[in-house]
Amino acid sequence: MYHRTMVSLVGLAAMLSLSAPAHAYIDPATGSIVLQAAIGAVAGATLFFRTSLYKVKALFSRQKPSGEE
Repeated sequence: MYHRTMVSLVGLAAMLSLSAPAHAYIDPATGSIVLQAAIGAVAGATLFFRTSLYKVKALFSRQKPSGEE
């Protein structure tokens, strides 16, 4: 296990250190799409965790059904 991890780390370091510069151009539309994806991911994660929190709270709360008094 240790040997495989070291080989992977050495390989990753070699790939990152030997790469050539890309000289790539990112236009404004691409930046807008990336920003939109980041905002969507934050909103989705917020909704997921809020929904999960409500389910956990409902699991531990003791409330009578609305028809009973």
